[in-house]
Amino acid sequence: MFYKMIENKCTQWYESERCTVKSIIEYIEKAGQMRDAQIEAIKVYLFLKIACECKPLTQLFRQGFFNSINLNEIELSKSTREYLFQNPAAAALFEYACLTNDKDEQVSEKLEKQIKKEPAGIDYNEFFRNAFYGVSYTDYLFSLPMGAGKTYLMAAFIYLDLYFAYNEPTNPAFAHNFIIFAPSGLKSSVVPSLKTIQNFNPSWILPEPAATDIKRMISFEVLDQSKTAKKSNKIKNPNVQKIANHQPLSELFGLVAVTNAEKVILDRIQEKQGQINMFEESEDDKDRQANELRNLIGKLPSLSIFIDEVHHAVSDEIKLRAVVTRWAQNHTVNSVIGFSGTPYLDKVEKIKVVDSLSIGTAEITNIVYYYPLIDGVGNF
Repeated sequence: MFYKMIENKCTQWYESERCTVKSIIEYIEKAGQMRDAQIEAIKVYLFLKIACECKPLTQLFRQGFFNSINLNEIELSKSTREYLFQNPAAAALFEYACLTNDKDEQVSEKLEKQIKKEPAGIDYNEFFRNAFYGVSYTDYLFSLPMGAGKTYLMAAFIYLDLYFAYNEPTNPAFAHNFIIFAPSGLKSSVVPSLKTIQNFNPSWILPEPAATDIKRMISFEVLDQSKTAKKSNKIKNPNVQKIANHQPLSELFGLVAVTNAEKVILDRIQEKQGQINMFEESEDDKDRQANELRNLIGKLPSLSIFIDEVHHAVSDEIKLRAVVTRWAQNHTVNSVIGFSGTPYLDKVEKIKVVDSLSIGTAEITNIVYYYPLIDGVGNF
């Protein structure tokens, strides 16, 4: 439900004088090639990239960046109103508590009462840190049902990032390189479908000559080989070579690598009860080549990591998050952008507010854009 606050603020931004991308959205709408769900997702994406400077959700909510509520119109005690005015994170959580879903049910009446009664009794920074899984990097999830065109949306995001990055090369909000992870367990269907990103026509979202100029800058690499065919006592990793061919990596711009997370990145990682072992000191050749590829990807500058169908395989999700967190420590990760048609958790997760109160959520919390399946039925 946090996405409703993002959606409201995004709409306000687009209607304001501060919005700098109205002409691009008008061009996309006029071109008539993208679906309404894709265009709305692009609006949110550009809002987060430009107005929000691609900052992590934890930071944005703590700063009250998505606050739209008018505290003067709500019945509050003088001390509570003053506290909420002075503490944007508290006002953000209060607004969240007051949100209503499609059935007109309030998110949490108990939380609203708790904040009204004792606003200073909640650690708001800790709440938002826990709500967004404790990650320090930018991590946004776009939820669109099957058939809405997630693959083309990925392509649109890539071209838009590169367009702005080319014009503003020192702006850290925009990625310069991309790796797209297909979900484990769907090897046969997803990697080929992601290859269709190569067939995306950038003139659907960017005017000429910019569209053609950006397309020329892109290099596609599909990292789908398990080992070299050459006879050798050592196992060589051709996927490493595909990336190494783009040296010097520090100046790399426009690499789009597509791979299967399980096959290439997670193959030599063990996860047991939440503990990860990457076998980094191992003498085993398969461990060594897996680490070699992971370490090389972690050096790609200004890297945006696209994860398709993030809800698949919880164990592999934990492994992949461990790898991404390791890469983020290199300060090379621009963002993690997830895509899912079913952004629901297996069971309700509790986020602690105070000892006597927690909030339950059945949705993945870092959704920034949500297009319901019911809206897609009959639309596309």
